[in-house]
Amino acid sequence: MTYKAWTEGGNLQSVRHDYTDGLNGAVSVPAKVSGASWSAREDGGHAPRLKVAPTDKGVAHCLLMEGDGRVLDQRKGAAGQPVTCSAQR
Repeated sequence: MTYKAWTEGGNLQSVRHDYTDGLNGAVSVPAKVSGASWSAREDGGHAPRLKVAPTDKGVAHCLLMEGDGRVLDQRKGAAGQPVTCSAQR
């Protein structure tokens, strides 16, 4: 599954994503971010989640997408506020 985060009018302050890490099971980790966009491909498991926070008054966006291109969740936050995408599979 693909996790995507981006901002309008600012940069990413933080991104945290939940995914399945083999024998470790479900994990939630902060991503290393710089600039206005970030993406990763991971095994999302049963409950993928992505939390995105923008800098200043930026508008954060998040997207969770299956490998076949089907969108599971896509959201746009309010200016300066974090936004969270999640799904049950």
